[in-house]
This record gives sequence, C-alpha cells and structure tokens, in this order.
Amino acid sequence: MSNQNPIASIPPAAPVTTGADAASSVQRAIADAARRTSIDFDYLLAQAEVESSLDPRAKARTSSATGLYQFIENTWLDTLKRHGPRFGLGKVAAQIGTTQGGSSYVGDPAQRQAILDLRKNPQVASWMAAGLAEDNRAHLVPILGRQPDHGELYLAHFLGAGGAGRFLSELARDPGQSAADLFRRPASANRAIFYERDGSPRSLAQVMTVIDGKMSHALARAGGPERGVGPHPVADRAAFMPRNRSTVAPIPTLASVAAGRGGGSSAMSGLLRAASGGERLQPLSAEGSAQVRRAYDRLKALGL
Repeated sequence: MSNQNPIASIPPAAPVTTGADAASSVQRAIADAARRTSIDFDYLLAQAEVESSLDPRAKARTSSATGLYQFIENTWLDTLKRHGPRFGLGKVAAQIGTTQGGSSYVGDPAQRQAILDLRKNPQVASWMAAGLAEDNRAHLVPILGRQPDHGELYLAHFLGAGGAGRFLSELARDPGQSAADLFRRPASANRAIFYERDGSPRSLAQVMTVIDGKMSHALARAGGPERGVGPHPVADRAAFMPRNRSTVAPIPTLASVAAGRGGGSSAMSGLLRAASGGERLQPLSAEGSAQVRRAYDRLKALGL
C-alpha cells in the first residue's frame, strides 16, 4: 500500500465564513451533489438546513453526529466505504475495512480521525448524504410500490431504512396508533417529534404532519434572505422535506397507493393524514415559493 496519505488529495473545505458567502459556498456543494446523483437539490438543501442550519462545523451535544448532515461515526464510515469511489474517493474508501459482523472500521487511529473529519467538508458531506439517500430510496421502493416522497425518504434517514419501512407499513395499517410505542428509542431521543407539548404521544399520522411542517419551514428558511446560524432542537440528526402535493381520498394500503398512483396523486403521509382526520397539508405559501425561486436564482448567478 502506498505511503501517500489519501486524505491529502482531497481539496480542503472552503474557509469558514459567515452570512451570504457561507450559504453560497454550502449551496454550491449541495448543488454539485444533486447534479451527480438522482437526489434533488431541494431535499438536500432542506435536510442540511434542519440538521445543521447549513453549518459544516456543527457538532451534536448528545452523540458523535458532526457536519452539514450530522453523520454519526459508524454511518459515515459505512457510507464513505460504499459511495466514496464514485466521487473520486476510492483511495480514502480503501482505508476503511469491514469486520466479520459487517461494521466498518479504520485500523490507524490518526487515519480514522482524518476520515471522520471529512464530515466537516461540505462537498464530501453532501456527496455522502446524496449517496445514502439513494440507498434509502432503493430500500423503500419495493415496500411502497413507487418512489418515496421526500418525507418518506427522510424517515429512512431518521429511523434507518428498516425502521422507515416499518413506520410506513404501520402508517398504512393504522395511522392512529402511537408512534412512540412503536419507536421507543427514537421517541426518547426526539420528544419534540413524538410527543405533544403536554406530554401526550403523537400518532403515526401526527408525526408525519410534524415532519411536513418542519421541512416546509426549513426550505423557506434556506431559500430566504440571509439568516443567522443556530442548531435546531432535534436530537442527533433529522432531515425533513417539504412536499407540494394534492389531497386525495384516503387509501388504506401501500399496494393500493402504488396501483392508484397517477397524475396529481398524493403521497402516503398526506393520504393518511386525511384518513386520520388531520389537517390537510397545503402547498408551499407564495412567500415560501418566492424564497425557493430566489435560492435557485442565486445558484444560477454562480454558474450552477
């Protein structure tokens, strides 16, 4: 094996700045990841906004989660091992081994830390977030019988692909059941998502409503005028994505959603919110839409 440090070949992250310059630098990195994968820019932008307020230096207080997308250490090593080569990081990925149990590791402590520090590089972090989202989507397609919408894709990031599959299956079966009863550990770490302010547990449908709202606001913030940077009160990591969807009659099963998926049909979370009698999700407001357009205009001005 070559003695050359593979990390040295990776372009360093842009110098840390503040305000509009920092936001533009991060958005350029996200736009590049969107171009090089099949994950759309809006999803990646909103995910980064909620997880880190677009701050590549962000560090969670309660876990090892670090960087723009708040990757924990094991997930970062797994994802970089799997997706590094497609983004020109093959030499870095080669430093990551796999135990007999399937866990990723790096034998040399200094090299391991250097690889983990790449989570603070917004370009590498954006590539890995997009690659992981593609993996999660591939897991959900057979379960849903269609492409997952942004909220469903987020669930796979937040709960793991297996947890998201279980959540969506149970959501179709009984949207009124307690989400905290089914997902005790995530609920314990993320009480603001799984519980009302008075401490009562939210249903599966209500959790999806919370996710929708958080991501709608996140996209509006990320696409709006310059704003301050500060972490959001979600434990470890969380990414929520807004969806513009029409509201249709409730559909009781995942299979029937796939069969009825036509022009203008809504996503699972929207359908089950209607089924449970919850408030119908409205499209992004005119102000929010204008903010999104401004974000794209800024990227276009940067040659993106």
